[in-house]
Amino acid sequence: MSYASSGVDIGLESDAIASLIRSLGPSPRLPGQYGAPIHLPGGFGGVIEFGEACLALATDGVGSKLQIACEVGQLGGVGVDCVAMNVNDLICVGAEPLAFVDYIAVPEADPVIHSELGASLSKACQLARVTLAGGETATLPGIVRELDLSGTALGWFPRNLGITGHDLEEGDSLIGLPSSGVHSNGFTLIRAVIERSGLSLLDECPFDSVHGSREIERFLDSSEVPTLAEVFLNPTRIYVDPVVDLVLESRKPDGAFRFDSIKAIAHITGGGLSNLLRLHDSLGWRISDPLPPQPEYEWIADVGSISQLEMYRTFNMGMGMVVAVAAEESESIARWLSDRLEGCRIVGEVVSDGKMVTHRNPEVKFSEY
Repeated sequence: MSYASSGVDIGLESDAIASLIRSLGPSPRLPGQYGAPIHLPGGFGGVIEFGEACLALATDGVGSKLQIACEVGQLGGVGVDCVAMNVNDLICVGAEPLAFVDYIAVPEADPVIHSELGASLSKACQLARVTLAGGETATLPGIVRELDLSGTALGWFPRNLGITGHDLEEGDSLIGLPSSGVHSNGFTLIRAVIERSGLSLLDECPFDSVHGSREIERFLDSSEVPTLAEVFLNPTRIYVDPVVDLVLESRKPDGAFRFDSIKAIAHITGGGLSNLLRLHDSLGWRISDPLPPQPEYEWIADVGSISQLEMYRTFNMGMGMVVAVAAEESESIARWLSDRLEGCRIVGEVVSDGKMVTHRNPEVKFSEY
């Protein structure tokens, strides 16, 4: 099986996005004006001028993870997924997230569902340290057949203090931050794998879900063993703590390390490790000591007969974010992060042998996003 065979063609999606971007005209806001665009590599957040500051915006949704949540009637984590997918992108440009707005579309209004979503979004905004500044709810019978949830996050950083990837160089170290599981990508393929397995979402996991210090958020008390639904609905990790704190610490005159030691940040979402290619035009990325994937990934690959290349192109495989830092400060930064999020460590380095991601597993290699 593959992501494309289950209904989502990443290559075609990339072509469609490129086509959309080519059709866009220039901004009516000129350099020096509030709202004028500022280019930063990676595309993890849109950045605009705002006087002595820059504003960053990101928009994303929960995707078809919502279908599993709706099927088992558990929406308690999807607000966290929605906020996480947005604020984690803002972090990659060095922005501190400030506010969030949501968009909820349903075929029929339901106060119970809206209450569950509100509680989940409120929890997420506390974790992300942002204000829930408003949103929109739309009842659209005939257009949407089931719940959809998306949102937009706003952040800021001081002018000229964005994280750009411009100063990346050979030998810089890559620090991996562990994920909480699948996060919010690849669920079209996951649903197809579950169907092939013949198991129900409420069946106990056929694998040991224990993984390091990771905790599965339980919503059923029927068994000591988590269900498939509980494992796959585990909320996306929000990396505001510790990554925003890392950036803010580096901006202090007497901080634990220099700001210019933090070279680039990548959110490992759809596209997997190929997201690293977005950060520089010519340098490569070698993952020589990867973080261990959670047990569910082995089960997905086995049941779906999915290649390791496809797995690493579709999922985060245990590593939800990568921070590229200067080699001379990499050990101290890795310890600083690990003290706040267990499992962070150096996983590889930046290389100069072409724009390519390579991995300890020789099957996993990417030359384009």
